[in-house]
Amino acid sequence: MSTDPTPTVTEYGQSLVLHLRLQEVPPDRIGEIVAEVESHVADTGEDPVEAFGTPREYAASLTDEHRKPPWWWTTTTLVLAAAAGWLIGQGAFAVLLDEPYLGRSGWLWLATGLVLGIPPAYMVSRRAGEVRDPRTGRPLVRTPRWATLVFYAIPLLIVLVGWAAIELVT
Repeated sequence: MSTDPTPTVTEYGQSLVLHLRLQEVPPDRIGEIVAEVESHVADTGEDPVEAFGTPREYAASLTDEHRKPPWWWTTTTLVLAAAAGWLIGQGAFAVLLDEPYLGRSGWLWLATGLVLGIPPAYMVSRRAGEVRDPRTGRPLVRTPRWATLVFYAIPLLIVLVGWAAIELVT
C-alpha cells in the first residue's frame, strides 16, 4: 500500500484545514489532526468521509477541544477593521490633499486608523499561520505571508487611486 495520500485524501485534508481554521484551531494542532486522518486512511484504506464524516462535520466534532471565540469577538474585530480602513482612507486623503478633515490634521486620522487596525491585523496574521505536517515539516496548504500587509495596503491603494483621479480632474 502506498503511503502517498490519494487525491481524495489530499482534497479531504485541504478542506479539513479550512474548516478547522474556521473553528479557530491553532495551526500546529491542525497539522496533527490532518496527519492523524491521513495515517488512519493509509493504514486502513478506508475512505476519509466514511471514517470521519465530511470535513465540516469532523471539524465541528472537535469544537469541545477548541472553542471558537464568541460572536461578539468576531463582530468587534470586523467593526475595528472597517473603522481602521475608513480612518486610514480619510487621513490619507486629508494628507494628500493637504486639507484638514473635520478640523483635524490628516496625520491624526491616519495614525488613529493605523492604531485601531492593530487588533484586526493581529487576528488576520494569527489565522494566517502556516499549517505544517508534523511528520515532514512541509506546509499542508500554502498560506500567504502577506495577509497582514494586504490588510493595510487595500485602503491605501484605494486612496491613492482616488487622489490620482482628483489630481487629474483639477
